[in-house]
Amino acid sequence: MIKAGIVGGTGYTGVELMRLLARHPQVELAAITSRKEAGMAVAELFPSLRGHVCLRFSTPEEADLKCSSPPPTAWPCSRRARCWMRGCG
Repeated sequence: MIKAGIVGGTGYTGVELMRLLARHPQVELAAITSRKEAGMAVAELFPSLRGHVCLRFSTPEEADLKCSSPPPTAWPCSRRARCWMRGCG
């Protein structure tokens, strides 16, 4: 079982990652982070995940896999970052 943590779990990408990983048979969601919503139950903010994600937003914890999902404005404007976002580098 892979323990996964999602950094920035309140954005569109973070919510989609939660939805996908919560249903994956070999993944256990270990932590969902949000500075603004720390302490709030994930299902309280996203009722569609009730029964699938039983965690509270927190600070990063130990995990085998960390999926970062910052807002688009947080990405640096370097060629490497643009290439990584497209999955080619």
